[in-house]
Amino acid sequence: MKIKDKYNFNLIADEYNNYHFAHNQFIALIKSNSTITKNTHILDLGCGTGNETINLEKSFNCSVTGVEPSNKMLTIAKEQNKSINWLSGSAEYIPVPDDSVNILTAFFSIHHFDKLDKAFAEIDRVLSKNGKIFIFTISHQQMKSSLEYQFIPELLAADISRVPKIKDLQEILTKQGFSSITKVSKYETRKIDNNYLEMVKNQYRSGLRLLNQKQIEDAVLRIKNKINEKNELIDEINCTVVIAERLKAL
Repeated sequence: MKIKDKYNFNLIADEYNNYHFAHNQFIALIKSNSTITKNTHILDLGCGTGNETINLEKSFNCSVTGVEPSNKMLTIAKEQNKSINWLSGSAEYIPVPDDSVNILTAFFSIHHFDKLDKAFAEIDRVLSKNGKIFIFTISHQQMKSSLEYQFIPELLAADISRVPKIKDLQEILTKQGFSSITKVSKYETRKIDNNYLEMVKNQYRSGLRLLNQKQIEDAVLRIKNKINEKNELIDEINCTVVIAERLKAL
């Protein structure tokens, strides 16, 4: 069955906001791998409706900017927080001055970047000396170990085709002049139950939007059958964080 190749975030922004929440463990990881003061400028690239972005400002009490190409996503973000600087832009066009960002975060947005080489060149432009990048993503191996992908193999095929391999990300970063390390972080613990079934029906995340109606219906049936077996199912999901830094010449 054919996988769709795109969807419109402006049309799904409200549902997206209902299912995407901030993760305090990500804040802890950023804190332990950087020095943040009130003078730090954090830019969240591909901020969506801003839930992770708002948590950054709340946690670090510094200047925070959210950049997002979807106007509807930005409208929701602005309604939720007035003090953050919300900007329309993309990974390939970040509308801030050179050397003005100390920390750049990308929470599960890397697979939406159109051109990785151009995106990382632009990221390098806006980063200050000793600036750091935190890219939160999921490795192909982590996908394969998740129950969700076992229930929905079409989703695995869709995500593997669009989510960059970790080694490919690191190769691009090296080419751009960054050093990088990777860390594994817990992402979510999710019960496979009727609430989860409704989330899948509503195509709660972007990868599911790439599937056609028949694929969604088949996935719902498989999950429903598992739930009816009366065995408690827990999906423990991890993610990979690529942390990169470039020491720029003065």
